[in-house]
Amino acid sequence: MRYVFCALMLFFTAIPLSANSGESVDVDTEIEKMLEAIGGRDIWANATGFAMSEILYTDQRELPVMRHYWIDFKSPRIMEKSEGRGMRQTRALNGDSGWTNRNGDSSIWDEATVAGWASFWPGIPTRVFHLLATNDPAVKPVWRDGVIDIFIDGARVVWIATDEAGTPVAYGREDRHTDTHFLGKPLKYGAVTLWSEAIEPGGDWRVVMVDYQLLSAPHTVSFEPPR
Repeated sequence: MRYVFCALMLFFTAIPLSANSGESVDVDTEIEKMLEAIGGRDIWANATGFAMSEILYTDQRELPVMRHYWIDFKSPRIMEKSEGRGMRQTRALNGDSGWTNRNGDSSIWDEATVAGWASFWPGIPTRVFHLLATNDPAVKPVWRDGVIDIFIDGARVVWIATDEAGTPVAYGREDRHTDTHFLGKPLKYGAVTLWSEAIEPGGDWRVVMVDYQLLSAPHTVSFEPPR
């Protein structure tokens, strides 16, 4: 299995980026190409969040896990529901608090867990697409060695690599190769176009996108803990 993932890693690494690192690049032009490739500025600007389903394959589990996500673009709210081999778990970040319900047993997160999830939320790539589409003044994209670094309020939250057509092919929150998400071929999900899968280089995990719905209305799910 690792040989398959290594071959895929090499394939994605070989995809030509939108410019060579030595060339002078207008980052605003690259942003426009990317937004056009993923569905257009208007649809991303009007989004409020998304609902997504994916299948997780990981070395730590014999069978894959189905995961469902709901993400709010406006405030730090994330819900993750996982199902697999007798396990049913819901985890949610709700602003400055969070909780887990596993097979009916609930617990409230400590400060470190809340902080960890909260630090992940700003750099969620599709949330970044929304912010770029709205020209959010807190967001500054910077071109660096063939990738687009995204800074929010002065802190880098994610980098995104695109091909010559503007299609995202990889992203990461650190510069380490092992932290890179290599992205599969683009697919249509309603009015937007996103990747079919994301692969971690070592083959420890892989997620296959089942469905993605970009939302333009308030979430119908509750991020509050069960009572």
